[in-house]
Amino acid sequence: MKKRAFILLFLSILLIGSLLAACSNDEAGNEADGDKKKDEKVVIDFWYGWTGPEGEAMEELIKDFNNSQDKIEVKGLSQSDYQKQLTAITGGNPPDIASQFGNNVVPWGEKGAMQPLDDYISSSGKNLDDFVPAALDTVQYDGKTYALPIAMHVSMLFYNKDILAEAGFDGPPETIAEMKQVIEKTSIVGDDGRLQRIGLWPGVDPYTFAYTLGGNFWDAEKNEVTPEDPGVKASMQLAKDIWDEYGSENLDRFSSGLGKYMSAQNPFFIGKYAMTIDGEWLPTFIKQYAPELNYGIAPIPYDESQPEFANSGNINTSVFYIPKGAKHPEEAWEFLSWFTEKENMVKFTAKLGNLPTLQSALEDQAYADVPGFQEFLNYANEENMKSFPALPFMNEYMTEITTQYDAILRGKISIDEALKATKDKIQPLVK
Repeated sequence: MKKRAFILLFLSILLIGSLLAACSNDEAGNEADGDKKKDEKVVIDFWYGWTGPEGEAMEELIKDFNNSQDKIEVKGLSQSDYQKQLTAITGGNPPDIASQFGNNVVPWGEKGAMQPLDDYISSSGKNLDDFVPAALDTVQYDGKTYALPIAMHVSMLFYNKDILAEAGFDGPPETIAEMKQVIEKTSIVGDDGRLQRIGLWPGVDPYTFAYTLGGNFWDAEKNEVTPEDPGVKASMQLAKDIWDEYGSENLDRFSSGLGKYMSAQNPFFIGKYAMTIDGEWLPTFIKQYAPELNYGIAPIPYDESQPEFANSGNINTSVFYIPKGAKHPEEAWEFLSWFTEKENMVKFTAKLGNLPTLQSALEDQAYADVPGFQEFLNYANEENMKSFPALPFMNEYMTEITTQYDAILRGKISIDEALKATKDKIQPLVK
C-alpha cells in the first residue's frame, strides 16, 4: 500500500471531533440493513485499502476465510479513500471491520473511532507475544489495543544500476554527500531548461531523513513535540537544497508528465528517476511491471559526520480495526483474529511483498522467492529503525509537518519559521 504512508487525512481532523456524539446512537441501527444474512451466515462488511492485484490478493484471503467456516460471510470492498471511513463512522453506518495505517490508529482510537480490542483478545486467548514489538507499538496506547498490525512497511533506496554506471558510479551512494553527487550527475536538464530526468525526487518525506540525521519529533521526558530538533531541521534543509537546484516550476512541469505509480509507466521503471526511496512492495511491482529493470536496493544514505545513525529508517504498519458502531463486532473479531494467524498472514504478505508482523513468520519459506524481501527484513531489524511517535494528536502533527514542508520547498516560508509555527500549533494539543 503506499506511497501511501503519508497521504494523511486533512479533513479527518474536522470530522473526528464530532465522533463521540455521532456514535452514541450506533445501537439504534443494529437491526437495520447491516443485519444481512447469506445462507444463514452473518454478513460482515470489510473495507480495505488495497487495489488492483493487491486487492485481488485480499479477496483470495476473504474467500479462504469464508470457506473455512459456516457462520460468517465477509463481504469485501476495496475502498482506498480513508476519509470515507470517518464519514461512515460519524454518520453511524460504518463497516464491521476496516484497514488503516498504523500512524492513524492512536489518534482515531483515542477519539472514539476505533473499538478497543482488549476484551476480545482476552476472551479469545489471542497471544500478542509473537508480534514484532515495533509493529505492536503502532496500535497500542495508554493500556489499550485499538487494532492489530497485519503488515509492516519500511523504506529503502532503490537505484537504477545502468544509469548510475553510465554516470561513473559502481554502486549506490552510502552517504548523503555521495547521494548529492549521484543526483547531480544523473539528473538531465535539456537545452530548453526543462528537466528530463532527476537523480532523486527532492520532495521525499522528511521523516526518513530526519531519523538518518539523528532527529526526533517527540521528547517523552519533557512531554513536548520537537519539530525544531536539529535533525528534523537538517532533513528539511536537505530537501530544500535539492529542490532549489531545479525550482518549483520545473519540478511541477516534470512531475505532471510522469506515469502512474502502480503501472509500467512508474517513473523509476522507465528511467525518469535514477533513484527513488520506496517500500518493500516495490520489488513485487517491478517483477510485475518492469521485469527487465536492472536495479539495486540499498540503505538510506546517512550523514558522514554522524555514522552512528547509519541504517536508520521509518517503520509503519497496515492494520485491521473494528470501527465504533460496527453492527457485528464479534464476527469482525473472528475474521481479524483468523487473518493474523501465521499461515494466513504469510499467504497475504508474501503475495504483496510486505513484511509480516509476526516474529514466527519472518523466516518462513514462503518469502524465499519474494524479490527484495531479505534486504528489507534485514534492514527492518536494524537498531536505528523508528516509528513516528504514537500520540493522540499525531494526525494533526503530521498534517502540520506536511503543510509546512510543502511551504518550505516552494519558498513560501523559511525553515525556522515553519518549524516554530508547527511547535506553536501542536504543543497546546499535548495537554
